[in-house]
Amino acid sequence: MASTLEKFKSNTVGSQGRILDFTPVIASSGAFSIIKDFDVILNSWNNILLTKTRTYMSNPEYGSDLYKYIFEPADEVTIEGIKEEIRFRLMKYDNRAYITNIDVAFMADGHGFILSIGVEYEDSNETLNTAIYDKQFLNFES
Repeated sequence: MASTLEKFKSNTVGSQGRILDFTPVIASSGAFSIIKDFDVILNSWNNILLTKTRTYMSNPEYGSDLYKYIFEPADEVTIEGIKEEIRFRLMKYDNRAYITNIDVAFMADGHGFILSIGVEYEDSNETLNTAIYDKQFLNFES
C-alpha cells in the first residue's frame, strides 16, 4: 500500500515523481506559491525548527525546543545542545534529507543565534539558514 507521500506525488498533476508543496506568500497574483524538490524539504525543516513544541494540540511533540537556548551562555555546552536538538527533531519529523553539518553563531546582543545547516538530498547540497531570537518566541513590549 502506498504511503500518503507517494499518493500525493503520483496524483499531483505535472509532478513526475517530484515532491511538491504549497507555501503562503504575499503576492499580487495570489496567496500561495508552489515549491518543488529541495525547497520543500528546506521549508519543512525551517517550519519544524521555528515551531515551539506544544503548539499543536493534536501533536504536542511536533516542533523544536530551540527557543529554550536563546538566553543560555554562548559556550560549547549550549552549541552541542542546540545541535542535538536540531538532529533529533529534524530526523524525527522529516527524514527525507541528511544533515551534513550544523554551524551555530551567537548574535552580538546575546539574545539568540543563527543556524547554518548543511543539507544533502539526492546528490544535491543546499544550506538552510535561519535565526532563533528572543522576539520570535517571547512577547516583549518595547
